Amino acid sequence: MQQLWMDTFAQSHYKDSARQDGFAATKAKVAKCQKYHDLQSNYHFQPVAAETTGVYGKSTVPFLSGLAKKLVYASGDPRERQ
Repeated sequence: MQQLWMDTFAQSHYKDSARQDGFAATKAKVAKCQKYHDLQSNYHFQPVAAETTGVYGKSTVPFLSGLAKKLVYASGDPRERQ
């Protein structure tokens, strides 16, 4: 399986990452959507992308927040949010 690694400070990304927050995460999201395009017709596909600086892709934070809420609800343990 091919890994999709996007390093914020890689020579191919650092100039664009310096100009735009989330550049590498957005690029990773697009690459993942292209790679798993065939799954999207049968499954709900949610790419999760984070940069080495801690910046998340725009759709990643709402997805993880919703997942955390469901874990808290299912377990009854508020620590599951962490």
